[in-house]
Amino acid sequence: MYAYIRLFVDNSIKIGELSEGTEIYPGDYLLVETKYGTDIARSLSKELDLPQQNVKNLIKIISKAEEKDIAIYRENEEKSKQYYNKVKDVLKKHLPKINFIRIYFLLDKSKVLVYYTSDERVDFREAVKELASIFRIRIEMRQIDNRESFRMMGGIGICGMKCCCSNFDVKNEHISVNLVKEQSLSETNAKLIGPCGKLLCCLSYEQENYKDGKCIIYKNNTNDSIKESLHG
Repeated sequence: MYAYIRLFVDNSIKIGELSEGTEIYPGDYLLVETKYGTDIARSLSKELDLPQQNVKNLIKIISKAEEKDIAIYRENEEKSKQYYNKVKDVLKKHLPKINFIRIYFLLDKSKVLVYYTSDERVDFREAVKELASIFRIRIEMRQIDNRESFRMMGGIGICGMKCCCSNFDVKNEHISVNLVKEQSLSETNAKLIGPCGKLLCCLSYEQENYKDGKCIIYKNNTNDSIKESLHG
């Protein structure tokens, strides 16, 4: 069985795999195994029986989180807020060209993840050394792109809704200028750019329809041309 979950470590939405017989409900806190280590997540659905083709890159759900786990998570969040400005100052001193996004303590406090964006490769050894002296635990610098930073921090799109990257598991590699061309849209249209400075995630939503020829829109957009394209 599976469930949709939101990982707190990077605010992404993933599909989690449940042990047989485990019951969960939307809003439940869960212990999960991420690529960074054991951490906490939240369920967005009940257990589901999903088609096999939809269950790639699964996150293992270990169990429901206990009250002590939730308390540690909240304590870590408060700690992240307390140290935010301190970390920002350290990074500004050693790495003035990067854009600091956030810090995150793993549930077991084995490491601190420091998220940032940068247009170039950086040598963060001195910054890590100073941060390690502050936290006394392992520091892991994580470079992310603008789209990922908006997913973490949240934002509002031009549609007035939450940015898609915060609500869906958007695959960045699927969003390219080819989508604009195939949908007969202008490549210079500023409305196609999201608040992150990248192409809108929603450009990919109808791509399969265009690709399969189920929805063909001509520039002249006359009734005759549409009828002809749809009915041959």
